[in-house]
Amino acid sequence: MSLFLSAILLLFGASVSSFPVVDAVPYLSASDVRSEHIVAARDAAAPNKQDVASLGPRLSAESALVVDASSGAVLFHKKAHEERSLASITKLMTALVFLEQEPDLATRVTMEENDDREGGNQHIRPGESATLRSYLRASLVGSANNATVVLSRSTDFSFEEFIARMNEKAWELGMRNTVFIEPTGLAPENRSTARDLARLLEAVMQNDTVREMTSTHRTTIVVYPSGVIRQVDSTNHLIGSIVSVAAGKTGYLDESLYNVASAVTLSNNKQIYVIVLGAQSNDERVQDAKNLAVWAEATYDWKTQQ
Repeated sequence: MSLFLSAILLLFGASVSSFPVVDAVPYLSASDVRSEHIVAARDAAAPNKQDVASLGPRLSAESALVVDASSGAVLFHKKAHEERSLASITKLMTALVFLEQEPDLATRVTMEENDDREGGNQHIRPGESATLRSYLRASLVGSANNATVVLSRSTDFSFEEFIARMNEKAWELGMRNTVFIEPTGLAPENRSTARDLARLLEAVMQNDTVREMTSTHRTTIVVYPSGVIRQVDSTNHLIGSIVSVAAGKTGYLDESLYNVASAVTLSNNKQIYVIVLGAQSNDERVQDAKNLAVWAEATYDWKTQQ
């Protein structure tokens, strides 16, 4: 019996020693991931990844992406091609399409009963009126669904034409995996990917009105006929945290979970786009975005862009 066991152990030892020894391969984002730029590069070199073995922080989100704004290079990705419900991030595209019609933001419009929608804070109610600027603030800062409907209705477009323009603009921006069926984000059929949202953030950063409104944590609006001043708090709780938010929008639906897409300015004054989709809670959405921003700044060196 002992001779038999000895023979087995000898055979096992010989087989083990014949296995090839393979060193662990570090995570090299510079070779495959960053070779394809998400947004148009401006002749800026991609930042250099100093810790090539770093995989990034643990996330609660189902999908995430970090893009260097200057070069368009991908710094981190997790299921960035996966299509997901946008929720209220939709309102960024609504605002862009609304503003490209060059409206007079001082124009006062009355909210109608048909404008009312469920969900979100209703800073302006049917029968009340406000300027288009106030509706835009309520939509982008407070994520008011009824205010967003008023914006789309106030243009010369019909509802169908407005949605068609949203989809057309998405295509123009290179958002090939995005579809809109209504302007608020209440419909889970409004879908996109983290990659496409980086392109949307790029467009937002080129629009002063949307950029400025979505970088503030609080604003006020005047509602008529009472003339009352109402406070509108941002739904983007990343604003005021340890990272500096240059623009962005949150979104939530049962189907999408917690989303956020934000342009973040790092301490070295470089900007990145951070997209987090499908986080499990608001706190985890914010924490995921903060962790990605801090990780990116600690892991990459932007000296090549000097």
